[in-house]
Amino acid sequence: MHIEYRTSGPIGPEAVSGLFAKAGLRRPIGDLERIRRMIDHADELFTAWDEDRLVGLIRAVTDYSYCCYISDLAVDRDYQGHGIGKQLVRLLKDKLGEEEIQYVLTSTTKAAGFYERIGFEKADKAYVIKRKSN
Repeated sequence: MHIEYRTSGPIGPEAVSGLFAKAGLRRPIGDLERIRRMIDHADELFTAWDEDRLVGLIRAVTDYSYCCYISDLAVDRDYQGHGIGKQLVRLLKDKLGEEEIQYVLTSTTKAAGFYERIGFEKADKAYVIKRKSN
């Protein structure tokens, strides 16, 4: 398996929707217009490809000086366990740095161990106003 990481280039909502489904993420996979907006309005987007197959993605919103919110980290289930998610986080951190920026994300219970293994610390003071529709 040879994975190619990309930082730019066109990516369609169909590919992202398919990846979200294959990764088991709860996202609006049937709403391609909404996924298009998610892609277009991300400040940072890195992808992982196995030839022409999208197998990983990290999407982030940041002010480039204090905080970076990782909106999505998705890896196709068939490719999990091969370091792709870790490499996508590394690419983001390499670009933005670690001195001034704090990285924040929400996680499912199932994925919490992965995030802890790659250096995230659990925070207990997060608050949300939940969206009315997924």
